[in-house]
Amino acid sequence: MAAAALVEVRHWTRLQTLGRGASGAVVSLAADAASGQLFAVKSARAPSAAAAALRREQAVMSGLSSPHVLRCIGGAGEEDEYHLFLEYAPGGSLADAAARNGGRLDERAVAAYAADVARGLAYLHGKSVVHGDVKPRNVVVGADGRAKLADFGCARVAAAGEPARPIGGTPAFMAPEVARGEEQGPAADVWALGCTVVEMATGRAPWSGVVDDDDDDVFAAVHRIGYTDAVPEVPAWMSAEAKSFLACCFARNAGDRPTAEELLQHPFLASASNEVKSTWEFKWVSPKSTLDAAFWESEETEDEEAEEIFESSPAAAESIKSLACSSFPDWWDCESSGWIDVLGGGAETEACSAPSKVSSAVAVPAGEMGVGGVVVSCCDDDDDEQLETEDAAAADGPSLPAEM
Repeated sequence: MAAAALVEVRHWTRLQTLGRGASGAVVSLAADAASGQLFAVKSARAPSAAAAALRREQAVMSGLSSPHVLRCIGGAGEEDEYHLFLEYAPGGSLADAAARNGGRLDERAVAAYAADVARGLAYLHGKSVVHGDVKPRNVVVGADGRAKLADFGCARVAAAGEPARPIGGTPAFMAPEVARGEEQGPAADVWALGCTVVEMATGRAPWSGVVDDDDDDVFAAVHRIGYTDAVPEVPAWMSAEAKSFLACCFARNAGDRPTAEELLQHPFLASASNEVKSTWEFKWVSPKSTLDAAFWESEETEDEEAEEIFESSPAAAESIKSLACSSFPDWWDCESSGWIDVLGGGAETEACSAPSKVSSAVAVPAGEMGVGGVVVSCCDDDDDEQLETEDAAAADGPSLPAEM
């Protein structure tokens, strides 16, 4: 019989550090002292931008309750540290699931997981919440085999009737309108769902076939996302239903994309069976990412660094004020390329309903391609780091995960 879900954390023990995010937050595996149940904890020194980000993430997650959304158990502040308590997902991320299966998933499994993600998105969008950073590393697998949306560092509540201005995400998964800095609404999550399907099916992130370490190729690929009619390449071996589904997700015009709720009626998802996943055996996996190039990761810049850059680079600051977002991500080595990390807005120190400001960006010269701007990169991958568990945990024996 499954253990009851952990609903409150009073006394707990930190068992193992699983990772550290770019923001400075530390992700650990922990156990409740009373029940012994495992959960994940994200911790950050306070006061700091990282601690404020955890409070904002908790503010968004605390109002959510869905089997397809990672559960927030609560948060606690100490004198010099803030902790965010999260449901523990022993199955790792969808990126891990693909890695355990030889690098990619078969179409039945892809469809089953995609259906879970679509259900999670339909729930979020019904609550006027935009996730903002959907990708395989930010979707985890619970003990019941269901996929759950995780890492709400870029999530926000979209005000009714107002355009949702872009605040961040991972460049390779950004919809065209986000790359252009126009809006980041529910339709952008649908585009990212399509990108997630591509990565699960191929083992490679979208656009990876047109990007290498050459700066010219990098700029050309980013320009393609926001300013051409191109869409991510769809594997030729996928079924007609899968291709039709991806065509819906990859409609260049945000208004032409179906909602997540509507996509659940698409034959590709409607025929998906959770039985495909229930027979899989979870194995402990390393928290190390299989796709660690900056193009496929979201990053975070500290307030102090950004303030110094604003003082030394008025032009970059003015560019951010005028565009708020950009088509150009911070690809690999910002220092070697001469790009500048900048902050688009001050970090808030109090909990709020959702993050509402650009937390970091990259200023890009307009000369090379005729399009200038900045790129937001407000999020980190703390959640997927905590959920991509280390092999060392297996040596400690079987775990007792919280009820999902």
